[in-house]
Amino acid sequence: MFSLTDVPFSYFESWMSISIPRKETDLFLRNCHNGPHNICPIQMLVKDEVVEPEVTALPWSLILSHGDTRVEICFENADTIRLRGRGATLILGKRNLIYSEAPNRAVINERAAFRRYQMEALRGTIELKQVVPTQRVFPKTAHVHPGPDGCWELAIDEFWSTWTPRDRGTFDDCLAAAERTFKAFLATMPEARDQDQPARELAAYVNWSSTVGPCGLLERPTLFMSKNWMCNVWSWDQCFNAMALAGGQPDLALDQMLVLVDHQDEFGSYPDSVNDQVKHYNFSKPPVHGWAFREILKRLPKPPSSEVMRTMYVSLRRQADWWMTHRRGEGGRLPYYLHGNDSGWDNSTMFDQGVPLTAPDLAALLITQMDVLSGLAGQVGESEVTAQSWKTRANELQVALMDELWRGDHFVAISGCTGQEVESHSLIPWLPIILGERLPKDIRNSLKNGVASHLTEWGLATEHVDSPKYNPDGYWTGPIWGPSTYLAVTGLDRCGFTELADEISNRFCKLCGMSGFAENYDALTGKGLCDLAYTWTASVFLLLAERMTGRDT
Repeated sequence: MFSLTDVPFSYFESWMSISIPRKETDLFLRNCHNGPHNICPIQMLVKDEVVEPEVTALPWSLILSHGDTRVEICFENADTIRLRGRGATLILGKRNLIYSEAPNRAVINERAAFRRYQMEALRGTIELKQVVPTQRVFPKTAHVHPGPDGCWELAIDEFWSTWTPRDRGTFDDCLAAAERTFKAFLATMPEARDQDQPARELAAYVNWSSTVGPCGLLERPTLFMSKNWMCNVWSWDQCFNAMALAGGQPDLALDQMLVLVDHQDEFGSYPDSVNDQVKHYNFSKPPVHGWAFREILKRLPKPPSSEVMRTMYVSLRRQADWWMTHRRGEGGRLPYYLHGNDSGWDNSTMFDQGVPLTAPDLAALLITQMDVLSGLAGQVGESEVTAQSWKTRANELQVALMDELWRGDHFVAISGCTGQEVESHSLIPWLPIILGERLPKDIRNSLKNGVASHLTEWGLATEHVDSPKYNPDGYWTGPIWGPSTYLAVTGLDRCGFTELADEISNRFCKLCGMSGFAENYDALTGKGLCDLAYTWTASVFLLLAERMTGRDT
C-alpha cells in the first residue's frame, strides 16, 4: 500500500492519475499533458455531508471507505477509469465547466488540462448541480447517485476532440486485469533480497504507473519522472530508467533512449526536456548516455536490432561531437558547462563562481562515451580506423583532463570568466572515478577516499556535510540523489573498491525502504524531499538492490 499524498494512483501508459496534490486535502482527478493539472476534486457525500474517507491504495485498486459506505476505483485501460460505490454519493467537480449531452452522461471540459472527460453512469444516475445560483450555465458539479439497490457505477473516459461510445467489461473484470497487468510487469523487474522486496514492488509500481503512452511530441511509451509534478522527460534522467528496465523490459528500455534521439537537434544536442507539447534546448544535460548505453547492452536479454545499434551509434557520435565542437573555447582542450542545469546538478556549489565552467565530470563522461563509441564502431560496420580514432580522442581528452584539472589528490574546475581554479565541497570532483581502470592506482585511491568522505548513515551527500554551504534541503547542495549514487557505485566497482560500493548500495537500499522513492533525501535524517514518487530514484534502487542480491551486507 502507499499514500496518495506521496504516490499517485495511475496506470501504465495513462495520462490520468488520482492523488492528493500539494496544498490540497481532497483527492483529485489529474492529468499530466504539458505538466500536472488538477482537473477536479473527488468527494464522498454521506447523509448530505462531505466526509473524509479512509483511503487504501494498491497498484491496481483504490478504495475509499467511510463506515459502511465504500467507493472502489480501478483503471479499465489507459484512457478509462472505472468507479463503483455503495451507500455514498460521489461528487466530481467544483468550479468546472460541466455539461450533459444525454441522460446519465456528463462531460468535464477542462481547457487548461488540454482534455475532456466523459462521465457515463453505468448504474445509478448523474445529476448536475450549480455551484452557486447564477444566470450562467457554469460552473457545476456532477453528483453520482445510487440506484434503488444503493449502488452506482461510473466510467470516466479521457478524450481530446470527440467521444464515442465504448464497449465495457465488468468492474470486476477490469480490476482483475489491472492486477494481472501490474504483476506481469513486476515479474520482469530486477531481483532483490528478501528485505528489499516491499521496496522493489513499490519501485516497480512507481515506474509502471509513471509511464505515459505515445502522444504529441512523444512518439513512444515514455517514463516521466513523476505524475506528481515532474511530468517531463529530462535527457539524463531517462538513462537511469532505461538501465533498470533493460533486463526485463528491453523494448521499453530502448524507447527511453530513443525518445531522446527522436528530438536530437541538427547540431547533435539532446533537448533539456520534452513532454507531449513542449521541448526546449535552453540547457543540456551531462553526456551520461554512452556510459548508460554500455550498461544497457550488458543487461539486455539479446542484442538490439542492427537498425537500433546504428541509430544509437550515430546519435552518441553526434552528441559527443556537439560537446567537443560547440562547448569548447577557441584553442581549448576541455569542454565546459554553461549552467548548473547543463551538468544535471542545477544549483551545485561548483557553479558559485559562474560559467562557463570547465568541470572534471564532463570530461570523464565524454572519455567514457568515446570509449563506448570505439567499441560500437566495429559492431555497426565502421572501419577499424574509425574505432581507433575514438580511442585516440578519448586518450587525448584524458591527458588534457589530468594536465589541466588534477591537483595531486583531487580535481578542480576552472572558471571560464577568470581562468581561476574552482575548489568545491561538492561530490562532483570525485566522480571521474567512473573512468575506472583508465586511472593510475594512486588517483583511484584518492578518488575513492573523496567519495567515502561524503558518506553519511544514509548515503552520499552531494555537498560535504561539513561544508559551510551544506543545506539539508538544498537540492544539489547536500541531499542524497539516486543518479550521483549510481555513478559513484559503478565507478568504485570499476576501480575494484567493491567493499565501499557494497556499503553505499546497502545504505541507499535501506534509505528507499524507509522513505520511498523521493526525488532526493536529507543526507542526515533520510527524509524524502521534493517529489516523492520519482522514477529515476526507483530505477537506481532496482539496480542497486539487484547488485546486493547474494551478498551478506
